[in-house]
Amino acid sequence: MVNVYREPTPDQLQDLHDAVVDAVTALADGISIPHGGLLDAAPNPAPGMTHPMSTAEWQLAMLRALREVDPLAQVLGERWARTAGVMGATYTQLGDAAGITRQAATKRWPGAVPPKDASPVDIETAGGTARVFYDQASGTWAWIGQAANGTNAESEDDAGHGTSEAAAAAAGAFLASITDKKE
Repeated sequence: MVNVYREPTPDQLQDLHDAVVDAVTALADGISIPHGGLLDAAPNPAPGMTHPMSTAEWQLAMLRALREVDPLAQVLGERWARTAGVMGATYTQLGDAAGITRQAATKRWPGAVPPKDASPVDIETAGGTARVFYDQASGTWAWIGQAANGTNAESEDDAGHGTSEAAAAAAGAFLASITDKKE
């Protein structure tokens, strides 16, 4: 497989590490609650004063701040995996970039890579028409149609179909259910 990016250097990884630590530390500083008035943003506390980082309270604030990192990474990973898939990346490439297998990438980001034949299909039956298409946003197949009497309908937002055939069957059922022509 052709490399599409370079692996990060140790220096780049250290820079990322430092940036994440700095961001989480800043959040911990912002959310920590002073304990006995000793938590002060001063980097060099007066003699006898406790530095904020040496308190359990600050450490807990740091732990709470860290709780935000993984969900953010997951959201960003989802966004960029789907974007890469739309732009032609394969599940193998997504898995390699994320350090997981192709199968795990398929499971983590279902629908991120459009099916090989994701061309829309038009259906004409019972005097109406419908279009079946691959919805990249949901990673499922959907449809939109107009029955013979002019009634419009489409797949429900949360009811995508796993295959184009299933979406076509649902569209066909809609078209067949309303056969009265518009007068």
